[in-house]
Amino acid sequence: MPLLQQQEAQRLPWLVPVRHSRMAQSPFAFFRGAAAVMAADLARQPHSGLMVQLCGDAHLLNFGFYASPERSLLFDITDFDETYPGPFEWDLQRLAASLVLAARSLGLSSSQQEKICRRSLRAYAKAMAEFAAMPLLQMWVARLDLERLLDERHDGCLKNHLRDVTAAARRRNSRQGVRKLCESDGAGGLLFRHDPPLIWRLSQLDQQWLGQMGWRSWADHAYSSYRHSIRPEMRHLLARFRLVDAALKAVGVGSVGTRCAIGLFVGDDPDEVLLLQSKQAEPSVLAPHLNGAAPTHQGERVVQGQRLMQTASDAFLGWTTNPSGDHFYWRQLRDWKGSVDVSCLDATALKDYGKLCAWTLAKAHARSGNCRALAAHLEKGKAFAAMVLEQAITHADQAEHDHRQLLTAIAAGSLDASDVF
Repeated sequence: MPLLQQQEAQRLPWLVPVRHSRMAQSPFAFFRGAAAVMAADLARQPHSGLMVQLCGDAHLLNFGFYASPERSLLFDITDFDETYPGPFEWDLQRLAASLVLAARSLGLSSSQQEKICRRSLRAYAKAMAEFAAMPLLQMWVARLDLERLLDERHDGCLKNHLRDVTAAARRRNSRQGVRKLCESDGAGGLLFRHDPPLIWRLSQLDQQWLGQMGWRSWADHAYSSYRHSIRPEMRHLLARFRLVDAALKAVGVGSVGTRCAIGLFVGDDPDEVLLLQSKQAEPSVLAPHLNGAAPTHQGERVVQGQRLMQTASDAFLGWTTNPSGDHFYWRQLRDWKGSVDVSCLDATALKDYGKLCAWTLAKAHARSGNCRALAAHLEKGKAFAAMVLEQAITHADQAEHDHRQLLTAIAAGSLDASDVF
C-alpha cells in the first residue's frame, strides 16, 4: 500500500478514488494497477543479467490488436508506460503471474494453472530459439499473420472469441470514437461530452490545473511541442487538421489519476475527424531498481521503447512537455484497438492465448536483446521454467493478499473509493 499511495501523491485527487475502485474489482485488477509493487519484489531476486528492452508491465491484458500505418491488423504488446532496459525474465515473470491470476479468476485448479503457465514459458523458449536461428533482418520484421492465426486456432472458444474481438477492433476508429465521446456544440460543430469525473473538458476545468492559462493556450503549447517530435510527413498531415476541443479522460487501472487527455481534431471537411490521446509519462517503476542513465524525457522513453519492441508502431507516436513541465506521449486514441476478455476463455483457450502472448513477448525481446544468448540460457528448460512458475505463484499469492488489504482499507474508510469507475 505505501508504494501505491506514494504514486498517488501527485495524481489528480478527484480520480484517486476511481483508481481504488478499479483495483478493487478483483485480484487481477489489483495486479494490473500494482506494477510498482511487483517491480520492488523482482528487484530483490537474482537474475540472469541478460538485458533487453522491457515492456515493464507485460501482463495478459497489455497485449492486443491495433492497426499498422499500412492498415493491417496486428497483434503485439500495447502498453509501454513502464518500458525500461532490464533483465528479460522480469517481463516473463509478470506475464506468468498474470496467467496464474487469470486461471484463478476462471476457477481453474492448481494443476491447470501450472500447466497453462508452463506451456507459455515453453512457447517463449521455443520462439526465442526460432528467432535466434533466423537472419537478423528476417527476425526484425517477424509478425503474426492474423488470418493464419485465426485459421490455426483449433480451440473453438479462443478462435470464436478472437474473431469477435478482431471484428470489433476494425470498427474502432476516430469516427466511432466521436459518436461515443462527443456531442454537438449547437453551432454545427463538435465538442467532448462533459462527464466528470471520468471525462472532464479542459474548458470546464479550474485554471489552477492549467497553470492559470486558458485551455486553448495550454493545449496549443503541448500540441506544438508534440508536432516537433513526429516525422515530417506526419506534421504535414496534421497541419490539415485543427484542434477544436480537449478533455481529461481517465484510462486503464494503474494510470488512473495521471494527467491523461484526449484531443478532437477536425479537417477542412467536417467528416474528417481525428482523436489523439496524450498520456502523462512518469518515471518507469523499474528505474529505481536498475542502473542506467535517467532518460531526459519520460515521454520519449515510452515512445522509443515502443518503437524498439513493436514490429510496427502508430505513426502518430510522439512526445511533448506541458507548460508545467510534465512529460507526455501522444498516440491515436482509437485505431482498430482490441483486447481479449479473459472471462470469455476456458482452460484450453487461456493456455493457447498465453502461448500467443509468450511468442509476442519473445519477439519483442529478440529485437532489443541478444536472442542467441537468450536462447542458450533458455535451453536449461525445466529448471528455468520451474523457477519462473514458483515465482509467478508467489506473485499471484501476494496480489491476492494485497487485494484483500485494499478491500479492508476501503471498507474501513481509510481509503476512498468511487461509485463511478
